[in-house]
Amino acid sequence: MDRASYLKKLRGKLRRLPAQELEAALAYYEEYFDEAGENNEQQVISELGSPSHVASQILADFALKDLENTSEKSTKKNMTALWLIILAILSAPLSLPLLATAIALILSFGAVIISLIFAIGAGILSIFIGGIAALISGLFILTEHWPTALLFMGIGLIITGLSVLLFPFVARFIKKTVLLSVETLGRLFHKITKTRKGGL
Repeated sequence: MDRASYLKKLRGKLRRLPAQELEAALAYYEEYFDEAGENNEQQVISELGSPSHVASQILADFALKDLENTSEKSTKKNMTALWLIILAILSAPLSLPLLATAIALILSFGAVIISLIFAIGAGILSIFIGGIAALISGLFILTEHWPTALLFMGIGLIITGLSVLLFPFVARFIKKTVLLSVETLGRLFHKITKTRKGGL
């Protein structure tokens, strides 16, 4: 493999990056080859490792840097970062058992996070529905026994209000959980690839 084919393969592996980041990464490696000189191309390729390995590091680094530098931690941004980390893991030249372990970790980690989010959402929704049900029950028995009706309506209003008050805190908690999950996956990926590189 020569310099041109190495950089071409690297460009193909990095096509998911924003154009500016892609060009900056390629410019860096072109300069690296330039500094080494034409006679040392094979030595540079040997030092850098395969284009897949370099691309996986760049994708993971970009995902983490993008998360750390942005002031607005949106769900879309988190999912983009997660997607880049998954691409980095899939493009990394890991052994089959290590790749299977990394994918299994991502899937199980994702399943736990999604389950947690659904459980919290279902809890808040059930509190809200329970409050509405108590309020409606109070209205139905208002003509039969008004003290009990007032009790039901009061409990219904309190529970409904509590669920409405909890919603912003739950939404913030879910966003932070997703962000932390993405950062943890990125660090885990770096640890796996560094361990693998050290073992070669």
